Amino acid sequence: MAPESTGHDYYPVKPRFPLEGSTPADGLNRKVSVRQNIDEWSGKKSNQKQVDLFILAMDRFQKLDPNEKLSYFQIAGIHGQPFVRWDDPSSEPIQNGYCFHSHVLFPIWHRPYVLLFEQVVYDIMVKEIIPQFPQGQQAVWKEIADLWRLPFWDWAKGSIPVLCKSPTVDVKHPSGIQRIDNPLFQFRMPTNKRMRSEGVRTENTWQNDADQEEYKNFGNTIGTSRWPDEEDQKPASEGWRNGVVNNSKAADAFNSHMGYNDKNHGPAAEIVYRLLTIPMDYNTFASTNPTSKDQNVDEDLNIEYPSGTHIDSLWLMILDSQQYSRMGWGEGHMGNVPVASFDPLFFLHHCNIDRLFSLWQALNPDKWLDNIPPDNALIQDSHGKRHAVNQSTPLQPFRSDREGNYWTPEGVRYTPNLGYTYPELQRWDAKYNQKEGSFDQDLYIADINTVINKLYGVSRALVLDPQARSSDGVEQIEGGLRVTDYGFSIRFLKYAFGGQPFWIKLYLAQENGFQTPVTDLIAEVYNFSQRPELDGATLCGNCKDGQKTRSKSTAYVPIAPVLYKLIQTGRNLKSLTRDEVLAYLQKRAYWRVVKGGKELPRYEVEKLDLEVIGSSNETKYFENPALPPAFENFKKEPTISGGADGALDLHLKQPMVEPPAPRPARPKATLALQSSLKFHRQLKADSVILLESATVDLENPGVKNDMTQISITDAANNIIFHISIRRGQSEIIFNAKLRGAWGVEERINLDHRFRAEEGASVMIHDQGEGFEVWIDWVHAIWFAKRAEGQTSKAIRYGLGNDNVTSVLAEELEVRTYPSMKALFLQKHEHEEEKVI
Repeated sequence: MAPESTGHDYYPVKPRFPLEGSTPADGLNRKVSVRQNIDEWSGKKSNQKQVDLFILAMDRFQKLDPNEKLSYFQIAGIHGQPFVRWDDPSSEPIQNGYCFHSHVLFPIWHRPYVLLFEQVVYDIMVKEIIPQFPQGQQAVWKEIADLWRLPFWDWAKGSIPVLCKSPTVDVKHPSGIQRIDNPLFQFRMPTNKRMRSEGVRTENTWQNDADQEEYKNFGNTIGTSRWPDEEDQKPASEGWRNGVVNNSKAADAFNSHMGYNDKNHGPAAEIVYRLLTIPMDYNTFASTNPTSKDQNVDEDLNIEYPSGTHIDSLWLMILDSQQYSRMGWGEGHMGNVPVASFDPLFFLHHCNIDRLFSLWQALNPDKWLDNIPPDNALIQDSHGKRHAVNQSTPLQPFRSDREGNYWTPEGVRYTPNLGYTYPELQRWDAKYNQKEGSFDQDLYIADINTVINKLYGVSRALVLDPQARSSDGVEQIEGGLRVTDYGFSIRFLKYAFGGQPFWIKLYLAQENGFQTPVTDLIAEVYNFSQRPELDGATLCGNCKDGQKTRSKSTAYVPIAPVLYKLIQTGRNLKSLTRDEVLAYLQKRAYWRVVKGGKELPRYEVEKLDLEVIGSSNETKYFENPALPPAFENFKKEPTISGGADGALDLHLKQPMVEPPAPRPARPKATLALQSSLKFHRQLKADSVILLESATVDLENPGVKNDMTQISITDAANNIIFHISIRRGQSEIIFNAKLRGAWGVEERINLDHRFRAEEGASVMIHDQGEGFEVWIDWVHAIWFAKRAEGQTSKAIRYGLGNDNVTSVLAEELEVRTYPSMKALFLQKHEHEEEKVI
């Protein structure tokens, strides 16, 4: 059903077909353009014009005003922050974000999203870049643009794409060769203002002192970061503001890592291999969310792991663990759901996810949305309304026509109908269509299997190696080999820590009973998640449901390549017989959970309901690369399974320690400029809010509307108390805004109110009938409440004009106390601790 007419100019995401040879009558065998591997595509001289056109269009794309619907900022913002409606005329505030994680719609939803991105880049090529070239050249450039499709980044095979590594790049511009900032290296706000100026908020909640390193002020950034160093992760640092891209770290790590084979392939390739060759239904393939409470271990593998981790765990698996320990992708934009899509690599990455999805579909043409598990059976749309998940579910916000109809899962099921395919899936090739009206499906599947075996079959290549195939435990069969295969299923509560991300690290001790984490690390699972709520508002209704129902995430980590490599190097493991492998793993396997850069104690790990389930299966590998491996008879292995204790062997278990005694409640948080915090303590009469600033700037900027504002709101979002510091007027103004109307202002002189050299404190004491304000511990004003029964629920810190700076620091330290007495008692205790 088409939506009611609104007069809104919808932007439809439309398929785009080649100029010649694409016949609708050919159905899925029609000729379409091919999305190519970015390194292979950009490395060919014959593609240089197309590469230049892509770079120029991306450069223009990123420089569009963030307020434009088709700007890079707004297209990237669909995935998460700033959590506003896109291409939707509704005036109703968005109640849920658009993106799906831990849901069967995960690969489906991202398909029109990547197509939208590709289409906008193409439109810029045709409408803005090509017209700048001389008239006589434009037809050639247009033909090049028509054949262009977004390239994919096959992260399972190698490092950062060459085209994305350098901060600047030479391109053929209409005015000649020019060196420009590389739009694939980093995204920067075209306004040169921080992202908060367009509504990107701080990822923050009330936190304990020990959790402060998890605070991420993405609203404070102008450019995106990849692998920022520890210093550059600090919210107030210049590196964090401008963005730091440390691609060289990745390059060094890739070059130093010996890999599993001569192609430098690591576990990422092997996980992709299992994903495409282990039999599973669509629901298992699509999401980290378990399909049932008692699912088998082979159902723990899915496209969200590793893809849903947004490469964070991929990096660990691909790279040498010692190098990786110094990396911080997960601390940059790409490793955080609400802002991941601002990194230009995001869309190249998800183009590859779509490719893997397409490969799986080609191998499993009859499998689709069916028997959806209860946790995934319903979704909440951007208005908070619930929809059943089926082939007709609207994929908001992607429109299929100018009338405003949404794309649906069935509509995006087949990529040939969307105008593109991938190198391995060119169904129109003459060799598959030698007989009139007949398609050779067997040959087509055989060719796909050959590609998968050669690109990703790490375990296959290792076990077929003469040294491994001669080991005990490897059995010769007709046309190949049979071996017992091993893996670990990792299951955990996704929202155990309120949606905060964390890592589960899996190790194999190199020496019995001794832990050397840097060299023992073999794999890592990253919980790529977000808080369901921020500042009291729901960001993701589906996440909120998952938290309420204690939703679990799953991942499967194959370890066979590790075992085969150990056999090759002659280290400790002498054979691949079942008894020896199980004994080896039981003595050496251990795991830990890391959050905010710190290993969690066992009492914290227990909150995850963590299961590490060892399993085995019988695997057949064949000499003929056109034949897929056969992974059969998966079963759990109790002797190599464990949980929160962190190991199988007593000597490797995580010690049990008692949780620290709870300290007197003193909630504390960092309140960033242009953000707000919801109080987790109920603030009644006699409660105190203490704000502390590291700096004070009282210099008059000479700008109209220079206002540094602190607002306290109630449950109905009334501003029950408002402080406005105005340097230009040399006054501090106090007011309240009830039911949308400001009251009468009260003013005091700004002179001598702050001692700039010592920082500043502002204390607000709720005295029941009014608020008393102290500045630097000196009484400033008593402000009568404008209505009875008002209690403080949240606090906001902002500016009246984005072009001015704040009087106070960019981050304020906030504490609340139940009473004035509690404030001074705890302040006294804190000072005594400092003296000691």
